[in-house]
Amino acid sequence: MKQKLADTESRLSRFTAAIEAGVDPAAMVDAINAAQNERAALRAELEHAPTPSTLTDAEIHAMIDSLGDVGAALHQGKPDHLAGLYAAVDLQVHYQHEDRAADIKIHPARSRVNSVRVRGGT
Repeated sequence: MKQKLADTESRLSRFTAAIEAGVDPAAMVDAINAAQNERAALRAELEHAPTPSTLTDAEIHAMIDSLGDVGAALHQGKPDHLAGLYAAVDLQVHYQHEDRAADIKIHPARSRVNSVRVRGGT
């Protein structure tokens, strides 16, 4: 998005340079208006874009540790262990029968992951 904004700014600069070089400004009105509208929309989108959240190494390790023994839970295949693991990582599977394919997403939320423990064993 930032690149699109930079491209739009560059296009507007070229339009200004063309006018300064003698191009009839009336011939540029539609192109300039379109570029200015695009620039305004991109700026608004950038202003309202969510700030990416960066996790520290310690936070990532804590999230992984809070899941417990994932390998054992998967290996044993016990529904209660798997359900806890799937809930902890907010596993979402959308199966597309026609394509025989599945879209799989996980969204480990900090609060959710830190409060759930999945352990192997009984």
